[in-house]
Amino acid sequence: MEIRHLQTFQIVVEEQNLIQAAMRLNYSQPTVTKHLQQLEEEIGLPLFEKVDNRRRLTKAGEFLYEHSKNILNELFILQMGMEDLKGEKQTIRLCGLDEYCDRFFLPFVRSFQKKNPNVLFDVQAINSSDDSLQAVILDESDFAIVAGRPLNTDITSQIIDFDDLVLFASSDVAADPANTEEYLAKYPVLVDYNAPFIKFEILKKGTNFSNTVQCNSDEAIKNAVLHHEYLGIIGTGRIKEEIRSGTVTVLETYASNNPVKLIVLTKKLGNPVFQDFFTSFGKANRL
Repeated sequence: MEIRHLQTFQIVVEEQNLIQAAMRLNYSQPTVTKHLQQLEEEIGLPLFEKVDNRRRLTKAGEFLYEHSKNILNELFILQMGMEDLKGEKQTIRLCGLDEYCDRFFLPFVRSFQKKNPNVLFDVQAINSSDDSLQAVILDESDFAIVAGRPLNTDITSQIIDFDDLVLFASSDVAADPANTEEYLAKYPVLVDYNAPFIKFEILKKGTNFSNTVQCNSDEAIKNAVLHHEYLGIIGTGRIKEEIRSGTVTVLETYASNNPVKLIVLTKKLGNPVFQDFFTSFGKANRL
């Protein structure tokens, strides 16, 4: 049963005149008549009967008219809803360390929005890669950038960079890596032992710390080392600029070339916009 035949039938009933119905539908009168004939042939029952030279609905016609109104009304609502969705803005939520947001996400967001003006972005700076990973797992973020973390099979990832896990200090506090043991005896070490990856790498190295302070924020570790007498353990992605400028000294490296990855729950890539973002981001940050 074709929708256009139902539409023609409804207008003919409302106008009670083939000529007026044809004008309203912008059809010729023979087209209107043909639609009605095809509808009756498909149903197998007459929809109109002539009484006193007037066209009147049969019982089948009355039944069809009542239901066709509901069908066409629902179709109209559906069409309007789909049109609204075409203009609806979709939000993509991103998270990662400040460094990753600044270096990777924000430059790419601008170029992606130029091609996809209906996409909005929510970029959140997260204190650690573990928190970023958790945000994706708990569906608090759609995409995240993490460094050196093991991933489960529900997550799809692509490598966009590499960094190292290091013990570092302000160059004013500890300038000579040869004196690392002396610095470890003198200054407390800020470290996130709640991060399994970091704890494993430190234990594997066999380094002994006489004084540690638990801290789960890479930003807090970085700032404390820069402005106070602390050593800290951090990924070099967080302190690239400080290393380049000589503001900090790398005293020891616990893990080299840890992959920095863009991650997303695999099921979300069924969304064409998310898939486009994931693919385009990989091309823009290809190593």
